[in-house]
Amino acid sequence: MMRFFAAASCALMLSVPATAQLEGQRPIDEEAADLAYGYCPLYLAGRFSLTGPLLESYGFGKTIQKQPHPRVGEMEMVTSKRSDGELAFGGAAGKACTVVVSGPQREAALARLRTSMAFMGLDMKPAANPGPDVTGVAVETFKAPMPMGGQILYVQLIRATEPTVVAAQLFVMEK
Repeated sequence: MMRFFAAASCALMLSVPATAQLEGQRPIDEEAADLAYGYCPLYLAGRFSLTGPLLESYGFGKTIQKQPHPRVGEMEMVTSKRSDGELAFGGAAGKACTVVVSGPQREAALARLRTSMAFMGLDMKPAANPGPDVTGVAVETFKAPMPMGGQILYVQLIRATEPTVVAAQLFVMEK
């Protein structure tokens, strides 16, 4: 089910109108890792909005694209069109958070997402994928227990071929 969510969020990114890239932005791989491991945990906790000055500083527009999703209810994404690719951020607050990267630096972004998980301060370990296989989508799954309570944080690193994107998806499940 979560792989379907990943594929749907990747497809959603391509349908969102792009915004102008801000000059002086850091490389897309660095910003993708910051969003995934710095802001996704806040978004999952319901303490981070898709609108406001912080995401605007990353070059994201104020338009939120919404799409119904069978597992999480409604998915919301914002995008940033940049010279080194396109970046999307969002998901379903409190349920799932996704960062999607397209463009020529997507493999660099996937590598940075893989090596930056430790910045969350959790001991992420490889895990079995909790969802079904989806044709054209490769998923690496990691998990770690949350420090407060009986929940597990999952991180899925995703490479999709149609559309050609990479993504990090974070979600929490009960133990």
